Amino acid sequence: MFTRSHLLRATALVALSAAAPLAAWAQGFPAKPVKLIIAFPAGGPTDITMRQLAENASRILGQPVIIDNKPGAGGTLPAQALQTTAPDGYTIA
Repeated sequence: MFTRSHLLRATALVALSAAAPLAAWAQGFPAKPVKLIIAFPAGGPTDITMRQLAENASRILGQPVIIDNKPGAGGTLPAQALQTTAPDGYTIA
């Protein structure tokens, strides 16, 4: 049989479960600069294209996109650099 305290507890539980998603909202992405790793040397056609992409992305995201050229080793250097970074979405290749 439901008593008044059971009804109050059930109401509080429903209210808390409805408010929980509001408290879990994350901050907007990106909150810090984004790093773009390029497997080609600076000044080449790929680098120029990626720098233009980074400039446009910076305008859209509202954060700077930093270019990091890592040429050589058949593209394994940027892959290794990408593997050792934190998986937070702020480093792309």
